[in-house]
Amino acid sequence: MTSSSAIQRAFLPELLTLLVKSSTPQQFNGLTLLPLLMNNLSTLLFTCCCLAVATATLAQAVPTQQNISRLTFIRPEGPGINDLANYGKINRTEGTPYLNDDWSPGRIRFEGQPSFSEELDVLLDLEKNQLFIKLTSGFIGEFPIERLDAVTVYPTATDTLTYVVFNFQELFSAGDQGRRFYRLLHQGPQYQVYHQPIKYLRREDYVENLGMVRRPDKYMERNQYWVFTTNNLIEIKRNEQQIQKAFPRLESTIRRLIKTYELDVKDEADLGKLFALLEG
Repeated sequence: MTSSSAIQRAFLPELLTLLVKSSTPQQFNGLTLLPLLMNNLSTLLFTCCCLAVATATLAQAVPTQQNISRLTFIRPEGPGINDLANYGKINRTEGTPYLNDDWSPGRIRFEGQPSFSEELDVLLDLEKNQLFIKLTSGFIGEFPIERLDAVTVYPTATDTLTYVVFNFQELFSAGDQGRRFYRLLHQGPQYQVYHQPIKYLRREDYVENLGMVRRPDKYMERNQYWVFTTNNLIEIKRNEQQIQKAFPRLESTIRRLIKTYELDVKDEADLGKLFALLEG
């Protein structure tokens, strides 16, 4: 967040310029500087008041953990430390339904808020499409996805993943029902490319025999990719031929760009880059 001192440093040169311009070269000397400053005191005071108001507005624009803890629609429930550490044993599964198997630092943006919140811990359930938050006070709760606009996750010190929340079925009559998490791979004037991560539980077939050890059910990952362009939502595969099939008028251009820039469309970064290049 921008501090008041930083804002004041940014405006200070402009204030000095204003003072100099308001005087003639003969007036601007050591003897007349103090009266000149006094004459412009009202300007200085007004500017400082504006800076103070701007700083306060910036501070209010970022929801704090304390603000979030007061939201009545957050349901006080979610997995604890032991639940996550022993998820497989408790639920007799391999893997978990979560984006990451443990809490990650992150920020959320929800309805009525133009900015992301201050940092808190987040846990995304990609099977049930739920978001759990954990505050420094120890409070754990489910943040209703119906009220969520976006969430940013910091899985490592150098990685940042931002997921927006949409109901594609409601908007475009395509994709899954309900609000889901989508990661933006590219955003431009012509194309927006989204990655939808999905987890589902594959139940193992089991016939009970004497002495047979039952294998645990396993969480599997599935990924879908979507391109929004000219009021259409198109599902694509991470395959050059499939992308060309989805955009037949661009077939030769896609082939040329992939060859020229040595793109591997199975890589999400290169997939986003391809559509950035198609922007022209």
